[in-house]
Amino acid sequence: MTSTWVRDHNGIPALFLDDEITAPITAYVGPRFVRSFVEAGIRLYTFTVPGVWWIGPDRYNFDDIDAFLVDYVAQIPGCYFMPRIYLAYQGFPWWGDVHPDEMNVLRDGETGDVRDQLVSDPEVVHYLGHEVHLENMNLHSFHSLVWRAEAAKAVSALVAHCEAAPYADQIWGWHLCDGLFQEWFHWNEYAFGGLADYSPAAQADFRRWLRRTYQNDAGQLMRAWGREVDFNTVTIPDPQERAHPTHGEFYDPQFDRPTIDYMQCFSETTVDSIIAICRAVKLALPKPKATCVFYGYQFSDMPRPQLNAHYALSRLLASPDVDCIASPHAYSNRGLGGYHAPQAVADAIRRAGKLHFDEIDCKTLWTPASVTWKRHISQPTTLSDTIELLKKDAAYQLSSATAQWWMDLTNEGWFDAPEVVEPLRRLKGIEERLCSVPRHVFGEIALIVSQRAMMFQAPKAGLHNVTQLIFRNWHLGRIGAPFEQLLLEDLERIDLPPYKLYIMANAFYLSAEQRAVVERVVKRNGATVLWIYAPGFLDDHSASLANMEALTGIRFGLEDVEAELNVSITDFDHPITRGLPPGYAYGTGIDRDQYLRPPKIEYLPDTHISPAFFADDLEARVLGVAQSTQRPGLVIKDMGAWRSVYSAAPLLSWQLMRNIARDAGVHIYAEHGDMLWGNNAFLAIYAYTPGVRTLRFPRPVTVIDAYEGGVLGTRVETITLSLKQWETQLLLIE
Repeated sequence: MTSTWVRDHNGIPALFLDDEITAPITAYVGPRFVRSFVEAGIRLYTFTVPGVWWIGPDRYNFDDIDAFLVDYVAQIPGCYFMPRIYLAYQGFPWWGDVHPDEMNVLRDGETGDVRDQLVSDPEVVHYLGHEVHLENMNLHSFHSLVWRAEAAKAVSALVAHCEAAPYADQIWGWHLCDGLFQEWFHWNEYAFGGLADYSPAAQADFRRWLRRTYQNDAGQLMRAWGREVDFNTVTIPDPQERAHPTHGEFYDPQFDRPTIDYMQCFSETTVDSIIAICRAVKLALPKPKATCVFYGYQFSDMPRPQLNAHYALSRLLASPDVDCIASPHAYSNRGLGGYHAPQAVADAIRRAGKLHFDEIDCKTLWTPASVTWKRHISQPTTLSDTIELLKKDAAYQLSSATAQWWMDLTNEGWFDAPEVVEPLRRLKGIEERLCSVPRHVFGEIALIVSQRAMMFQAPKAGLHNVTQLIFRNWHLGRIGAPFEQLLLEDLERIDLPPYKLYIMANAFYLSAEQRAVVERVVKRNGATVLWIYAPGFLDDHSASLANMEALTGIRFGLEDVEAELNVSITDFDHPITRGLPPGYAYGTGIDRDQYLRPPKIEYLPDTHISPAFFADDLEARVLGVAQSTQRPGLVIKDMGAWRSVYSAAPLLSWQLMRNIARDAGVHIYAEHGDMLWGNNAFLAIYAYTPGVRTLRFPRPVTVIDAYEGGVLGTRVETITLSLKQWETQLLLIE
């Protein structure tokens, strides 16, 4: 019987099928449209298995599952299939009738009254382009131990049945899904004006979580919360409390601690549910096979991202029951002319020994015009544009040493054309070639994001987007140098290289232990550290400027104003600002139209943010002034063993970021603002505008055209390319 594992190969996690390394290039496609992929030599397939099979307590009907899998594997002879099992429809409606106290409860944010979850909010269409339909779903509480046990038992029965069937040898893994959109999102992310979960199951679980977190010591709990409280009577904070943080964007570490704690519990209990389901699958398998889940969407396109329960990724990465973690690439600034990077923190997943699957649900020439999904995404209308888009979308996976599946999202033949066969075959061949060489250097820049800091932020998108998603997709991706995207916890890894530039994207909260790690790992070797907006403002006891100074070495001030966070450059004689035009400014309110031009943002959040911070340090060199305070907003300070750069405004432009990177000693491959991905063995460039490009390498290399074949240069430090707009060049580096 077929077995699969994810294990180390050349220093990175790789998929092994019966002890043979297998290029993790996959197709999510219905059985009617597999032809192009089969002809292209794609061996791995996946698709959502239809049907309701959990029909009562300990009652299952697997007839539809069997019929689907028998038909599917017959279409892919010699290939392998991973069933995607979506649990949301399983157990409806009988499970909720049997267990009413285990069902999710939504309450109104203003009145606190219980709301009907099936009533769609009229704002939803603005964000998604469609309604959210929760009808016919088992809207269980993710806090429910009862659901966890019974769903695990049901999944065990399903897996045991399928693994005993004749088609079992063609199953290469199991993809387990639940929650909104199959992605383990909470049911009520798009229930604007409402908050969850206020079920009895949630209340009981929160008390269990508090006992574990505070070592069952009521004294610890009371000191953390700053009030008289005990484990037996504590309740989940009311919606009104959760909706109004004390410090503008931020919850106070003590006064708002109940909300912060429940937000953390909210994410961790979702991960506990995921692990319970995956463990049940592992125990039901007669031979090892890979398990996969969606999770860890740090760079999400969501209006209230803090509520999607995806902020306990480190907990999931520590579980041996989960092998693969998937996410779509971000829905903003994608398509023709757009960037490509996943919503999850894929480099952190790779460094933890898991395989990240990049879900490439890109529209193609063959996507029907009737598809209304994500209409803001620019869709190719010619074959050549489609091929260049496929190459660009593959570039991230090839450069990050991760995995991918091409997705026919609506099952309407998005890839069902003979013209796509050769491009898919070539892209798979590049990955097979790269599998044989070590990919171990992924950039000299680390973009560090904190999941824990998200728990200290109000449930809205503005600050989150400008420090992470928009910043990465419009600006960092164009600086001409590759960068790794890592969790704050990754700084503790012994295999982490000494980066030349650390970008602390959202380090607004840091514990005492995290501050010690930053001190030990980051502030050395002449590194440059870029701090954004409110670095270290919060710890476990206070919100203070002293916290920020201790972290960054820079003195600060703040004004209680709500405004766009913009900085005007005032000193053009420093390497960081040299070459920028007179009057240059950057920030959340600068050139907002760029985010609305195709390929555009899914929705542009309100970025009026409070409070406004500024540098107040006579020893720091002032390079720019914050527009809202007329105080220093971009400064640099030499700290001896390292350099501290502070920006009061997020959304540092790609030109400014390129200068900061170059000044930090980072090698810049390209200067023109094109999108670039790479590692020590592979480099990709996507031309933002047409023209001649010079690529510079840090050492003499042999450069091969990975897609067309042929040597472009032997032992060279530069090559010149003539590129059309939105043309992708894929290069092997030896």
